Amino acid sequence: MDMPMSFYWSNQAIILFDGWSVQDATGMAFSVIGIICAGALFEGVKRLVGWVGKGKGMLVNRDTGDTSDPEERTPLLKSPPDVALTRKRKLRYHLAQSLLHVLQVVLAYCLMLVVMTYNGWLAIAVFLGAGLGYFVFFADMEIKA
Repeated sequence: MDMPMSFYWSNQAIILFDGWSVQDATGMAFSVIGIICAGALFEGVKRLVGWVGKGKGMLVNRDTGDTSDPEERTPLLKSPPDVALTRKRKLRYHLAQSLLHVLQVVLAYCLMLVVMTYNGWLAIAVFLGAGLGYFVFFADMEIKA
């Protein structure tokens, strides 16, 4: 099959690999829904990577919402930090963040390859998924004026 070099509108496409071949409108509709979900998942993973990176050992007081370390508020009663435990915690967070980053990169390249099929319906699905994911996962971001 020749690869088109401009966008086309068809319900037939091979998406990412030969096993994901769409031949009718129903298959295209399900593929579009799946790609929208993948685009939203990409935005969710992107947010999760940032959240894990910011939360290195951060504790939240459920009553007050205070995120500062209780030991930092009482310097006279401060005990010496357990360096080994702190390093383990940082390593766990860094490992989790690294694995999530790999997942994010894999999703990003797969979505890029979907757009590169030049099928208009699939490209729109990627864009809608990214927009929907941003709307859902970044809804609590503060607006800086």
